[in-house]
Amino acid sequence: MPILQSCSKILLGFSLISVMLISQINAQGQMNFPVTVNITSPVTLAVQPLCGALSSENSTEVNTGILLSPTRTIVAFGDSWTSNGANGTVPVPPIMWPPSPSAGSQFTENRRASNGFIWVEDMANELSAKLLNYAWGGAVIDNLAYNTTSPLNATGVPRTDFVAETSLFLQQGRFLDALVPNETLYTISFGINDDGQFKLAGGNMTLAYETYITKLGELQANGATNILVQGMYKHTPEIDLLQNQIFAYLRESNAVNGTNIAFVNLERLFDTIASNPSAFGYRGNATCLISANTIVGGCNDPEHSVFWIPGHPSQNSHRLISEYTMAVLDQCTV
Repeated sequence: MPILQSCSKILLGFSLISVMLISQINAQGQMNFPVTVNITSPVTLAVQPLCGALSSENSTEVNTGILLSPTRTIVAFGDSWTSNGANGTVPVPPIMWPPSPSAGSQFTENRRASNGFIWVEDMANELSAKLLNYAWGGAVIDNLAYNTTSPLNATGVPRTDFVAETSLFLQQGRFLDALVPNETLYTISFGINDDGQFKLAGGNMTLAYETYITKLGELQANGATNILVQGMYKHTPEIDLLQNQIFAYLRESNAVNGTNIAFVNLERLFDTIASNPSAFGYRGNATCLISANTIVGGCNDPEHSVFWIPGHPSQNSHRLISEYTMAVLDQCTV
């Protein structure tokens, strides 16, 4: 397929997603943040959360008191499934510039690993909330935990980690937003790259856990009272154990200091999509693009694909992640 023809088809698929700018005044007379709203997504959420008990030994979907309606700010940490390329700054609009496959990547390396908004942007838009996004593509919990990323290893190649993301937020976050505790939601989404790096050359998952809860503790010490953790979208023994340990820490935090915590199991969402994609409205190619570097050779119908580039959700799947996350918060209160 000629490059121009391929690009035009991808752009056509993108243009089918109509967006509009909305400013609203809420019941308290405050002006909500202007948001862009996806109004023509062809996929729908066809699974509901499987709520569990806070006393569970394994991670399960719960919410001990996080309320969506008062949320005015979301602070996000994680990897490419959460990153919009902002890294604590103002994000580039998610405009496609073929042949680049990354929304918003014409002028800067700050980009999304998708063809539109990332789930946490959708969530912020839905709530008319301000988003401070520190997530970055390729991020792990702690570089020191894996032989492939440890700076102590001569062959290690460090990447962004939860340590660096938290450090940057603590340096600048209070200058960017008032961070009113009961109006601020902190979201943490790690595991994909931790699993990948551990499988490549091993590492220390105990250190990863210790770093994870240390960073959560630092956020709590600096005012975080609403913490949402997303579990990884697929099952692996090492990450399952890690998530169970993190869940136990969250449960203890709730009991000891009253931190409102929530856990969202993305594995349930994506397992259900894999078993019955048509129920959600997906069809055709499960993954639209064959490369993370170009749209050339990609599918003709990206709006009905689960993944945009290999291993990374399409903009419509991100919308479902947002909807599913909010469903857990609404339905799984304990």
